[in-house]
Amino acid sequence: MTGAEVVRQIAAGRKEGQFFIRWWRREEDWLDFDLIDTFVANTKPDEEIGGFSLLGMEEMWEYLRNLSSPRVERTTRKDEEVIRWQKKSGEELICPFTPESLIQIFDAESRGNYVD
Repeated sequence: MTGAEVVRQIAAGRKEGQFFIRWWRREEDWLDFDLIDTFVANTKPDEEIGGFSLLGMEEMWEYLRNLSSPRVERTTRKDEEVIRWQKKSGEELICPFTPESLIQIFDAESRGNYVD
């Protein structure tokens, strides 16, 4: 399918609470994850896409946790849910549990290379 077809399908089928897209090329040799809004803004109409699925916060958290456990942990700080992330360098960061934080940490951890 093309990028234009995927964007139409997202517009027609996106449910509340879905912030992420997991998509792959026709060759199915790698997966990419992104915020839906970023994907829609950057996808070329004629780009070839093999398939996709839309994800919510919990699903994306599971992908991140499986990729980076035990260096990521969900916890509460000052009555707000946060992610405690120990970077590969050893530095520890506390990030809000938001779609933007999840995708930033996932991208840093996977370096854009993720195979399911």
